[in-house]
Amino acid sequence: MFRPLSRHVLVDKVEEEAPSEEKSLVLLPDDYKLKSQFGLYRILCCAEDCEKMNPSYIDQEVVVEESMVQEITIRNHRYYLVLENYIYGVLRG
Repeated sequence: MFRPLSRHVLVDKVEEEAPSEEKSLVLLPDDYKLKSQFGLYRILCCAEDCEKMNPSYIDQEVVVEESMVQEITIRNHRYYLVLENYIYGVLRG
């Protein structure tokens, strides 16, 4: 298990449902996907020195600025880290 340090949060991408397709006047490739500035992630673990995140947020879905998510691959395992400042909010049931 990867343990984050230095105010980082270990997250996992939540796959969102694809929006219903609408007819468009602009032709785009079939595999084109519109990217959003924000993404939905699930918190897996927080660094001990996090000031804003605590263990009660583990397993919660959060909104994160996509450009600030760092993807790290070590020994064939992929991890996603984000500094706690780039977590905009928690989604609760």
